[in-house]
Amino acid sequence: MKNRLVELEIVDLANNGRAVGYDGGKVTFVDGGLPGERVEAVIVRSKRTFNQAHLLRLLTRSPDRIPAACEHFAVCGGCSWQDLDYGRQLDYKRNQVVAALERIGGFEDVAVGEIHPSPDKFFYRNKMEFSFHVHPFDRGRSPGGFVLGLHERGRFDSIFDLHRCHLQSETSNQIVAFLREKVSDLGLPVYDLVAHAGFLRFAIVREGKNTGQTMVVLVTGAGSFDDRERLTAALCESLPSVTTVIWMINDTITNIARGEVREVLFGPGYIEEEILGLRFRIGPLSFFQTNSRQAEALYRTAIDLAGLTGSETVLDLYCGAGAIGLCAAARAGRVIGIDIEAESIAAADINAAINGITSCRFLAGNAHEVLASADLRDVAFDVVFNDPPRAGMHPKALERLIDLQARRLIYVSCNPATFARDAAGLSRAGYRLCEVIPFDMFPHTMHTELAARFEKNG
Repeated sequence: MKNRLVELEIVDLANNGRAVGYDGGKVTFVDGGLPGERVEAVIVRSKRTFNQAHLLRLLTRSPDRIPAACEHFAVCGGCSWQDLDYGRQLDYKRNQVVAALERIGGFEDVAVGEIHPSPDKFFYRNKMEFSFHVHPFDRGRSPGGFVLGLHERGRFDSIFDLHRCHLQSETSNQIVAFLREKVSDLGLPVYDLVAHAGFLRFAIVREGKNTGQTMVVLVTGAGSFDDRERLTAALCESLPSVTTVIWMINDTITNIARGEVREVLFGPGYIEEEILGLRFRIGPLSFFQTNSRQAEALYRTAIDLAGLTGSETVLDLYCGAGAIGLCAAARAGRVIGIDIEAESIAAADINAAINGITSCRFLAGNAHEVLASADLRDVAFDVVFNDPPRAGMHPKALERLIDLQARRLIYVSCNPATFARDAAGLSRAGYRLCEVIPFDMFPHTMHTELAARFEKNG
């Protein structure tokens, strides 16, 4: 029943970051609370198999609870575990990998290694997206009647003014503060998420953590951006670390920080990052691992798991801008990468050229269609790197991957649940899951990355 007060013992953390308790034997998810705590909460949603509850107050505190570093923690939807001791965060993340393999994949006694902690616990992200939003009923909350920041927890239509985020760099915080002040000074119209009207929608900051380069992308609705030169000049003068500024247009009601690149306002229109001794070019829409320093550890491990000797034909599936395949190229005979995004494939080709790598070839298209094409039908792959999106592999792509009969598969995943599902399919098809190594790519969130090795039976 909704709106009912309950007292709960918190016994676990779910893979969505919520605390788990039981109300009369019924699973109840609480947005707050840590294992070992007793809480008072109110049921806000009641389904047949579970409840959702909002925490009202702590009755007992866990010894693992620590003060959150960020002033926005209580309202922000980003760092749901920032008040949990970091060592315990790692324990729960590894446990979630094990639980997914057992409950979803049906595996027993899989060798799950110790989780690799992030080299940086704070200020580790190389990309953040910030939203502009008009406040029509409370225009005094910030200069000019708008806010610039992040979404409030659980709200698509409410943005809070960000003062200092602990995920990206201090440069990023300075960019947000500058844009808030300058947009107000210039009187630029800001987008209203509810009315779907206005102009300035998002500010994206991308950084090369190992190169010191910074990109700022301004995403607007349709219309003329008459003050773009004044705003860009002031931004680059105030923050010399900004190496490129881009204007992008999203004239749809879809609330995503993507769109058509309209104009490069300053610099080359890209930044570069260094990973494992190679240089990668990153555009405004390019996919790149968000934690650069941890990405190095992840890619190094994935390549080590592949056991390359220098002669193998390697498939880099869902290759993005080619990072794993290019990093592995020096230890392989040749690499073929596939990705559905044409822009990513174009970036992969550029990255190969930048690094003088001639043994890699990249193809755009759906994985299962490209693999079945005449171009690759007769190619015998020895090793496959497989790094799909959070949804995991498309069933047709999984079927085609199995048809390749590669002797070794290295699966990189950002979602233990969909990985466990796909791993079960590979197991049924004659692959043995040998080892799984978790990585904490996103400290203070519930997200976990992993690298796993499969060997073909027989």
